[in-house]
Amino acid sequence: MSSESPVILIVEDDADVAKAARLLLERQGMAVSIAADPAAAWVRLAERPIDVILLDLNFARGRTSGEEGFALLDRLIAADRHAVVIVVTGHSGIAVAVQAMRQGATDFVIKPWSNERLLATVQRGIALRRAKLDATSVPPVTEGLLLGESAAIARVRDLIARVAPTEAPVLVSGATGTGKTLVARLLHQGSTRADAPFVTLHAETADSATLAVQSTAALGGTLVIDQVDRLARGLQADLAQRLDGARVIATTRLDRVGLRAAVGEDLLYRLNTVEIFLPPLAAREGDALLLARHFRSVFAHRHGKVDQPISDATAKAIAQSAWPDNVREVRLLMERAVLLGTDGATGLDDRLSSAADDAQRAPETVRSLAQSEQAMIDAALKRHAFNVSRAAAELGLTRAALYRRMARYGL
Repeated sequence: MSSESPVILIVEDDADVAKAARLLLERQGMAVSIAADPAAAWVRLAERPIDVILLDLNFARGRTSGEEGFALLDRLIAADRHAVVIVVTGHSGIAVAVQAMRQGATDFVIKPWSNERLLATVQRGIALRRAKLDATSVPPVTEGLLLGESAAIARVRDLIARVAPTEAPVLVSGATGTGKTLVARLLHQGSTRADAPFVTLHAETADSATLAVQSTAALGGTLVIDQVDRLARGLQADLAQRLDGARVIATTRLDRVGLRAAVGEDLLYRLNTVEIFLPPLAAREGDALLLARHFRSVFAHRHGKVDQPISDATAKAIAQSAWPDNVREVRLLMERAVLLGTDGATGLDDRLSSAADDAQRAPETVRSLAQSEQAMIDAALKRHAFNVSRAAAELGLTRAALYRRMARYGL
């Protein structure tokens, strides 16, 4: 069990209730974060690992259905099968609390609570969380949660929930920056193999020795074949013979026609029992602005900046942009805005509006994105003392992809 101070997230719209719980828990040596609504909760979850989540189920005055809270509970459990969520409800909410526990909550606390009861419940939750993590070698997904409210991404989350517990091979397809690696990890985390190895084979750089080592290491767990269409033809038959004993997830940027041209029939047959297509951000109505606000808050907190709101004009530009590099591009531009913009909203908005308009001018866009990417990579490497593995994880890249970019920019 970790000796670090446990971290508690309180998701509660009543500031007085949240403050009372925070003071109680901090007196016991716990670190406490507070979120007033689900959107703020995702920001807090991206900042650092959370041991226990205290979740109120209603976030608007007069509402008692718990609809928002239940939706958040489902997403929390889907994002982290080891999540420990304690539901906070009123005296009349026993039935609601029971329903929440059926949906994955660990325990519940009744408001107004007894301090002793709340503290004991949280301490049990901490012990449970640490025990779960001690039993697995795979860290939970924190930054890079599959956020979005569009129908397109909701279908993806639903498919992940249905397919993850099975043994079926999955092909995850989609353009660059749409989140294929994240989906692969969520599929593993939601499976019966979640506590077994999670191994990634980078097809573009694989050779016979690597193929043998990685496929053996994944036995009993999950083998992710990254960019399977880039695997050398001479290795495809060998890989097809090595897939027994591991759950297989393959990723590709190609459509079905392109994939059939690049991957032999024997291997393709072993990979595409189920296909999950990740839509481009432009097809996810409303999600670009939601993600922009999320990443803006995450990076403002990470870099110690003021989290300024995005103006209506900039929000419109973000919503209308084509975002050719998808979610990865939103993340990149939001961090650049935080790092290079002023603390005032005007400078930030001008910078973002200009960046969104650049999508209409391809050469300028490429140059702007390249400069931004170089600055992001340089900053990440310095934050992690040039530990490539940690920097790559933060940037959402593979080690091989980060090395290629470092070579490109002379880093």
